[in-house]
Amino acid sequence: MLPVNSDRIRRYARMVKRAGRLLTGRDVLYSYDIHPKKAMLGTVYGGWTLIPELLDRNCVMYSFGVGNDISFDIAAIQRFGMEVHGFDPSPESVQWIAGQDLPGSYTFHSYGLGTTEGTIRFFAPRANTSMYSLHQGHVCASDTEVKLPVHTLSTIVKSLGTRRIDVLKMDIEGAEYDLLTSIVECPIPIRQLLIEFHHRSRVKPLGATVKSVKFLRSQGFQLFHVSETSSEFSFMRA
Repeated sequence: MLPVNSDRIRRYARMVKRAGRLLTGRDVLYSYDIHPKKAMLGTVYGGWTLIPELLDRNCVMYSFGVGNDISFDIAAIQRFGMEVHGFDPSPESVQWIAGQDLPGSYTFHSYGLGTTEGTIRFFAPRANTSMYSLHQGHVCASDTEVKLPVHTLSTIVKSLGTRRIDVLKMDIEGAEYDLLTSIVECPIPIRQLLIEFHHRSRVKPLGATVKSVKFLRSQGFQLFHVSETSSEFSFMRA
């Protein structure tokens, strides 16, 4: 008997669920602007899809929202030898990262990405979850408020001396919708943009994600991948 591939089963299950959402009008299909060779790095839970031929050891990645799964970040370092900066202000993530044996190319920053500078209100996660969110309506958010540090993208790239972001990944529990303008106005080039949209987490309706994708396309970001959950989107900007 052949061994069961749990990752493959999980991906098939996601595809079936997405088909059900499409049939009931709770999801939409997106056409791709380009069709490059793609690679998925990391675990099924924490993995992302990118264009590998654009990456090498001279590249830089910003990974916003690491939680307790940096499999994508580590895989990028192992495959390309690139420099990776991880960002997450949540106390649990800061504590978890402190216990990890990180490669020299990985630098963690205990603050998040925001539209302003300073500390802002987050809603702490419910029991048995780990997602801090700016939105109380998030499916994992509790009523407990905490203040956590954030910086704008312009401030971050200046403080780190980054001249180009080859991959920018955002999994920030609903805050992405308000940050799109700062992404397209970033003072340095962003080559690949990977975003998880949280319309399925009760943060925003599906229409907000459709509108966001349309906005990014209008600013030169070309869509080349959507995950089986229809939450993770991959763009390239020429």
